[in-house]
Amino acid sequence: MACEQKMNFPEQQSVPQDATALQRNAGWWRRFRNTHSYGLWLRVVREFATFNVRNKEVRGVRLAQYKVTSKSINTCTVGSGDVLRATLLMPEEPQGPWPCILMRTPYGRKSNMGQRILAERGYAVIVQDTRGRFSSDGQFVPVQHERQDGPTTVEWIRQQPWCNGKVGVVGISYLGFTAWACVDGANVDAIVPVITQSSVKSAVFHPKGAVSFELISLWFYLVAHLMTDMHHDPWSFVRKFWTGFRQGTVQQAMSHLPMNELDRKLLGYKHDFLQAGLAAQANPEDTFWDDKDKLCNFEKPVPPCHILTGWYDFFLEGALEDYARAKKQQQSVWLTVGPFAHWGLLGSRRLYYETMLSCFDQALRCKHDGDESELPVRLYVLGSGWHRYAHYPPPSSTEHWILKPDFSLHKCVATENLEPLKHKYFYDPANPTPSCGGPSFNILNQGASSQARIEARSDVLVYSTQKQEVPFFVIGPVLLRLKVSFELASVDLVGRLCHVDAAGVSTNLCEGLTTISSTNLDGTSIHLEVAMSSIAFLVRSGECLRLHVCSAAHPRWCRNLGNCEPIGSACTWSAGHVEVHSGELLLPIAERQLPAPILSRL
Repeated sequence: MACEQKMNFPEQQSVPQDATALQRNAGWWRRFRNTHSYGLWLRVVREFATFNVRNKEVRGVRLAQYKVTSKSINTCTVGSGDVLRATLLMPEEPQGPWPCILMRTPYGRKSNMGQRILAERGYAVIVQDTRGRFSSDGQFVPVQHERQDGPTTVEWIRQQPWCNGKVGVVGISYLGFTAWACVDGANVDAIVPVITQSSVKSAVFHPKGAVSFELISLWFYLVAHLMTDMHHDPWSFVRKFWTGFRQGTVQQAMSHLPMNELDRKLLGYKHDFLQAGLAAQANPEDTFWDDKDKLCNFEKPVPPCHILTGWYDFFLEGALEDYARAKKQQQSVWLTVGPFAHWGLLGSRRLYYETMLSCFDQALRCKHDGDESELPVRLYVLGSGWHRYAHYPPPSSTEHWILKPDFSLHKCVATENLEPLKHKYFYDPANPTPSCGGPSFNILNQGASSQARIEARSDVLVYSTQKQEVPFFVIGPVLLRLKVSFELASVDLVGRLCHVDAAGVSTNLCEGLTTISSTNLDGTSIHLEVAMSSIAFLVRSGECLRLHVCSAAHPRWCRNLGNCEPIGSACTWSAGHVEVHSGELLLPIAERQLPAPILSRL
């Protein structure tokens, strides 16, 4: 039977103050030392805290042609007289006007986003603080003003003497939101969205029920706390980050209920935007997302576009949907998918620069490098390398792998009956299955990671294939079908596909979550599907595949409390059993052997 009780949190327990301090002092260095990503953590601190970073020559990117001059300027006026301020970079030589590239950022216009790389190669570049951020006037409301301010800025740029009438937009992550927001309301000549997507809501509140809790927590902590004083005190970011890291501020906030107190725990005050977003989830008729969700409607042909994303990025599925929608309207659409997670782009700057320059050179300067005009889809196939295709997903056939009573995965024909199972685990929201790597916003827990500690848990069902004799490629979306019963009013089903190498190391590939609810708790089984995202990888001889079935990946996705209370105000939980009665895994197998890997220089 399900059990229900008030959540008992570690920070609510009675612990002597000196003991708490000792635990924190002993724990912060262990967390830092034991993570394989601490080098990336240091790079993030450097990126946000170090201003006026100069780009050196980048191997694999064409050489710089010009010296660059930069200056701060006032750009357009928006809203009720709010001035948006920016940095203008352009070649010193007087041959202009130049094609112009726009970057709009809430993270500070002095951050290094490749603007000098572009200016050194013949572009005027505007890096603009978004409304209410850093030097720009007004109040910052995430996403809300981007569809007005972006097109206004584009039209302002066209009127400037240093612009030749050609304007492209580029953006990473939130900057990609601002780039997409320019397309509908202005004549944009090219766009390069990087690890981003054009729809905001689905990145946070997934249609199948997943709530990106870790993304919400860390992003607001970054924007509304760590970066608030950087305009006047650049090193405040480092001091705040270090203090919060030692005190475990984020970890404590993400273990606290109810969720509508998250802002108070993270920021020390109530954040109106966050509160309104959580309240909107409890009311389907709420209008909160009406002016914030769709940044580009694709109602008119998009300009030449090169989408850059990663297999482990949480924006991956949205980026692939953007590619498909843009491709329906015109052919000048390119796609590159790398092997990295969201923060992993810091280690792939050469790929980022090459993508920007190749798209803008072709669309704004009519220069063809003989590469971009070939097959437009570039995929990094895990275990194999870079490959090109004409479309995404490439041609494939679907293989069905059924879950067996002995916890094996067996390949079968589509018409074969599924075997009955009686595999059960106990889900407890007080001790939810943690996330380990994958498409996370947490730089300390992202990307490909060993799954040994996850597979050792009793609340995870693990199914494995035999070692494969013949290599094969899986490229495209992965789907899991299950028949389950459960004792709770609501439960999540998480499916995760892993690759097991010849040494027996299990590494995550892709995953997905579906939420199911029922008022009938008499053990009646329910059929459901878990879309496990897209992936491209090679299974070699002697290697195998592994499937996880569980009910949480916390805190990447907010844990299901087992009841149907509103997500913002829920503060009680129910625990109970989940039983899998049958299941099958559907894999897209490449129809033909892939060509030899290319793009090794990237």
